[in-house]
This record gives sequence, C-alpha cells and structure tokens, in this order.
Amino acid sequence: MLNTRVAGLDGDVVVLSDGQRVDARTIVWTAGNSANPVVRGIPCAMERGRIVVDEHLRVPTLPGVWALGDCAHIADPATGGAFPPTAQHALREGRCVARNIAAELRGAAKTPFAFSTIGLLAAIGRRTGVANILGVNFSGFVAWWLWRTIYLAKLPRFEKKLRVALDWTLDVLFSKDLVQFGTRRAPTISQADAPERNHFAAPTHIAAANTDPLPVPQLAGD
Repeated sequence: MLNTRVAGLDGDVVVLSDGQRVDARTIVWTAGNSANPVVRGIPCAMERGRIVVDEHLRVPTLPGVWALGDCAHIADPATGGAFPPTAQHALREGRCVARNIAAELRGAAKTPFAFSTIGLLAAIGRRTGVANILGVNFSGFVAWWLWRTIYLAKLPRFEKKLRVALDWTLDVLFSKDLVQFGTRRAPTISQADAPERNHFAAPTHIAAANTDPLPVPQLAGD
C-alpha cells in the first residue's frame, strides 16, 4: 500500500492513515529515523524534512550555515540518491565540516564529502545478528559478535567501554531482568501541529544529529 502509513493499533486491528482497518494478531514494527523538528525553523530548501546541502555540506542559501547527520540531505553522486543517515557517515561528515569551516576561514579550497558504506551491522536477538560487510551478507553469532566488538571499540572513554563490557559479560552469564517501562510517543517530523521553534538567527550554525553510539542501533546503523 503506497503513500499509506500505520496510524494506530486497536487490539488485533491495525488502523491505517486512510481509515482502513486490517486484522492482524502478529505485528512486526520497524522504525526509521527522521530529522529533528527544530530544523524546520531554518528558512532553506528541505528534502523529506532534512536540510539540502551542497557537496561541501554547506547550506547554499545561507552563508555560514552547515548541516550534517540526520539533519542533512546530502546528494550521493555515485548513486544519484542521498547518503544514508548512519553513524559511520555522520562521523566523517563532522570531520569534513570541520575541515571546510577552517578552510573557509583561511580562504582555502574546501573538500567535497565522499564516502562509501563499509558495512551494515545489527543485533536482531539474543546472540544473533545480521551483517553486510563489503557486500558480503551473513548472520548468526558471528555477526552479533562482530557488531558488539565494533560497537564497543567506537565508544568514547575507557570508563564507558569498561562499563558496557562488564554489562555484556553479565548478560551472557545471567538471564535478563524483566522490567516494564512506560513509553510515550516521541515528536516526529510528520506532526503537523508541532510548533515552529528555533528560527535561524545566528551567523554560523551547524545542524547535526547526535552521533553518540549509545542509542540502540538500527538496521541502517553502524
């Protein structure tokens, strides 16, 4: 069903945005990502809620404004689409923006952003994962172990690495605690009634997503 989204769940019935109701006793839910709604306050070209930037990650219509990560729509000349909003891209985009800001201050030539995805990793269950490394797909324990190893290596500070490593070790030795958390819906870019905030005012801004690897990774993640 194109141009249709899930509006809600009513018991064993899925309610669609066009009013249709679909009976379903097994629901598999997947989550994507979207730009922070605060970027809507910046008066510039947008693509699916993200700021359109040039190859140097600069907003063409706003001098001194740069964007990267989940907040930016960066054209990929190799595919004709856009670079995916993953952590491995955002980390390199941050370095590229830093170099280009320094180059602009010095009056030097700026470097266009270019990067090819190294691989995709995700944990999909207890000691089970999926992976695509340099075009090779595999799954199971090896993919899960590789995901955790790379995840741990990218964590900042030795203290945090040690805490996470100890927690994972205990998780292997003991069963999980069952805890129920109350949840609430997070703000999304599709909310029509969300107030406009944080209008552009300062001469230089960098709009970026949070690239801290601590949030739960997704399939499109690092």
